[in-house]
Amino acid sequence: MIIRESNISTAVTQQPAVLGWRLPAAGFFVYSVIAIGALIVDARGFLVIGGALLFMCVCIEWCRNIMAVRVDKSVLLVFCIMFLSIFTTLYDPTNTIFHFLLKHIVICILYIFIFSMGLAPIYSTPFRTVFIFVLLFMGLVSFFVPNVSETDDVMRMSGIFVNANMFSLSMMTLLFLIDEEKDSRARKFSIHAILVLFLLLSGTSGAILAYAGAMAFKYLLLMKSTRRYRNKWVLLPVGIALLLLGCLLTTRLLMDVPIVKRIVTQLYMVWHELPLAASGYELDYGYLNKIYSTNDCSGIWRISHWRTCVDVVADANIVQLLCGRGIASSTLLLYNEPHNDYLRVLIEQGIIGLTLYMAFFLTMFRRIDSRHWYCIVMIALYCFSENNLENLLFMSLFVFFLASAQKKTTMQPATAPR
Repeated sequence: MIIRESNISTAVTQQPAVLGWRLPAAGFFVYSVIAIGALIVDARGFLVIGGALLFMCVCIEWCRNIMAVRVDKSVLLVFCIMFLSIFTTLYDPTNTIFHFLLKHIVICILYIFIFSMGLAPIYSTPFRTVFIFVLLFMGLVSFFVPNVSETDDVMRMSGIFVNANMFSLSMMTLLFLIDEEKDSRARKFSIHAILVLFLLLSGTSGAILAYAGAMAFKYLLLMKSTRRYRNKWVLLPVGIALLLLGCLLTTRLLMDVPIVKRIVTQLYMVWHELPLAASGYELDYGYLNKIYSTNDCSGIWRISHWRTCVDVVADANIVQLLCGRGIASSTLLLYNEPHNDYLRVLIEQGIIGLTLYMAFFLTMFRRIDSRHWYCIVMIALYCFSENNLENLLFMSLFVFFLASAQKKTTMQPATAPR
């Protein structure tokens, strides 16, 4: 059954269901428990079972709640993204990894079902405690299962996760569970402090820079909303001056801090090696490793790798350029992850797919409360350097947040014909 926006009952739009989160929260809890066990014993096949149980719980709740699809601009965009991936698979199935395609379809359906049920924002319900508990428990277990790698002076903790980057990404979802309107300052500060601790332990430069950029965006937005500065043009030179001062202080005073030294060294390498890497020149990593370290070369390696991604896009035929080569085809073609979700989408779903994704997230940006904009900014920045779209744990919680956090518009029920 399909319900158009004008026919949605006021019971759904004016009084969003809170109890509708019971089964999704239970499914996420079970999936997380299975994921923890699977990652500890390195039996990742069980992750499929956990994901299937989470999907089944959402489907059952959808059937009990409304059993209809709420037609909306965002839902249409998600449908287009999903069917585009199916089309590219049918066009050339050789480049698609089918279990990744199934995961992609599941994530799309999760958004459609959660949005159609008209649930209350995930951060405003009592069930958010379940999600917070699960994430904190994962972080705590990571201390006792310390999958730690050290590169020079930098310790990078990944815990139960595949790597430190996925550890930091999963912990970032804590911000989706903050109620910016009702939570006390102490609770907000505690969640941010815990997240900062996890990010520092992970030693992930991209995650730290994404979080810092998002918080800077949030602060500037706060200043604008309070109208503390009437001449908004003053903010730009002030921001540049503070950035330069921060770089100076970081270089002079904080270089003894390992993670700061790592970020500064990576930025220094990118600044000096960018012309060669961007031009497609094969960098001598053996020579660079002697001067710096293997870990410090990750930033400039990414830029060089992105150039290879661009070459793959340039070699595509017209159908592949517009519609992509299929879900997970980038991994097959590059023999590695793209480490940039924008280039991943461009390779796998083409210009049309990238346009649909951008339209979807711009729609989300306009619909959710401006106090949560920084969450989307943080993920958007982190997507420049990581492979976030393939992580079901992160994407399920991200979809729950996006599908429920949109401002509910008051609709009138359809009048019966006389």
